[in-house]
Amino acid sequence: MLVNMGIGLIMPITTLYIHNTLHKSLVVAGYALLGFSGAMALGNLIGGRLFDKWKTKPLMYLGGIDMVLSLLLLAIYPEWPLYPILLILYGLGLGVLNASINSYLAFLQKFDSNIFNNGYWVANIGMGIATFLSGILFSINIRVVFGSSVILFLLALFIIKTKFVSIDTLRNPLEKNTKNALPNNRTFGYILLLSLTMIVVWACYEQWNSNVSVLMTNNGISVQKYSILFTISTVEIIILQPFIIRLFPNTFKADKLRVILGVLLFAFSYLIIINTGNYWRFIAGITLVSLGEMLALTAIPILLNRYANDRNRGTVQAVGSLSGAIGRALGPLFGGYLITSLDYNKSFVIFFCAHLIIAFILILLHESKNLEQNF
Repeated sequence: MLVNMGIGLIMPITTLYIHNTLHKSLVVAGYALLGFSGAMALGNLIGGRLFDKWKTKPLMYLGGIDMVLSLLLLAIYPEWPLYPILLILYGLGLGVLNASINSYLAFLQKFDSNIFNNGYWVANIGMGIATFLSGILFSINIRVVFGSSVILFLLALFIIKTKFVSIDTLRNPLEKNTKNALPNNRTFGYILLLSLTMIVVWACYEQWNSNVSVLMTNNGISVQKYSILFTISTVEIIILQPFIIRLFPNTFKADKLRVILGVLLFAFSYLIIINTGNYWRFIAGITLVSLGEMLALTAIPILLNRYANDRNRGTVQAVGSLSGAIGRALGPLFGGYLITSLDYNKSFVIFFCAHLIIAFILILLHESKNLEQNF
């Protein structure tokens, strides 16, 4: 929750700050976010691999300290060209910390099948509070935004220091000495398919965190109203997720269905905001996004964990996180080019079609033959 609060304070106003305050184009803002998300992708990969091979808590400290130092410097000097450099360093630490926490949850899921759902639920509480405060703090000063994030990440590191236990006590002793830590070819193909889903979903989702903000402000909708969208999304997730998750049993087929339905809901969220300046249609769009999140983004880590064992849980979860980071890296840049070359409406139609294609391909997912050994 604390990590997501730290992210939620910064990301919604990044494009606005670069474009409106630093007076850079949407394409330049896209490149800055590309660097951030690219560094986060690298951090995810490093964090996942080290999680399987190194000590858990020092890895989390490494990522957290990098984030804190980068944000402290940003709070002191949030100017160009230092701004994108520190943003990239922040993304690297965030990737390492996120990958290690996701891998930690993957081990806990062996004892609590709802751990990913519950983790996502409380993370959204943090994200909603932060995105609501983001616009308010940004209106005061950008330095206040970065300073507040530093405090949140320091609190997260304190909890890791005092409450987390060594992951070695949770590893399956029968799998510790397994020579083959990699999935077989078919399972690896399913992991890649889920990774492709994450890339497409997040690349399009990033429009809500970046280019949609510019669209709304161009239509006379305030930054505060834009930030409230994410508060609305969080309230919906907090209220609805416990009920929606109960509609689906803890089975492979149910998790697969959740992903497909979620991707379709994401698709229709872009259709509903075509050719509009009406605030209520943006609310309807973010509501479909919220439902898609509750279904797809909580089920994908669970499906990935079904294809993993105790030798590679960190790596497999890192592949999923890496894919999300790649999508977040490509999203603002790709969206910026599309919107500049075409317009918002044609771009939203392209996003809609991309989700339909992914939903169709996801039908190819099949259950792992080693399911009972792995999960």
